[in-house]
Amino acid sequence: MRSFQSGIEQMLWPEKRAKDPVLGDKIPGIIDRTTARSYVTIPTGFQPDLLVTLLKPFRDSLRLVNERGDIELGPIPAGVPVGLISNINLRPDKMDLLDRVKHDGKLLGFLVKAVRDLRAIPEDASDEDARKAFANLVEPLLELSKCKDLVVNRGHYFGTDRFAEEPGLTDAQKLDLVEFLKTL
Repeated sequence: MRSFQSGIEQMLWPEKRAKDPVLGDKIPGIIDRTTARSYVTIPTGFQPDLLVTLLKPFRDSLRLVNERGDIELGPIPAGVPVGLISNINLRPDKMDLLDRVKHDGKLLGFLVKAVRDLRAIPEDASDEDARKAFANLVEPLLELSKCKDLVVNRGHYFGTDRFAEEPGLTDAQKLDLVEFLKTL
């Protein structure tokens, strides 16, 4: 019930939603971010077949692919939106061959750029310096994303005054709605 209460209050009273520590009121919610410098491993089985084939000859020179064929990306600085990484569309559904080849080419181009930019981050770089280097990858990551919306608690605005078509609910009406929902 505590989870329900917290969720319903944030839904009906958007002003109670947590704010992003970096962007604050510029966005309607919070973005999950990395908390420490980190790395992402993409196992061979989750890589497009064309990409696996193209990377094989460059395994040693790129320092991108380990001995098992897994792609290792990093370092990813603290503070990077998790959704930028987790939403990469590695293997899109329902693509014809030509579109899949185009997508895989774009993915390969991103990986080469990411490796080059991330490997250039010195070991002793500050998180701020690492974030500046990573900023170059944001746009390509969004282009490859399944979901470009990084806000995790955007919610909706039912019962608020944000719509001209219908008035918002009063606090009393919202509280009554919450109590009614608890009976279901």
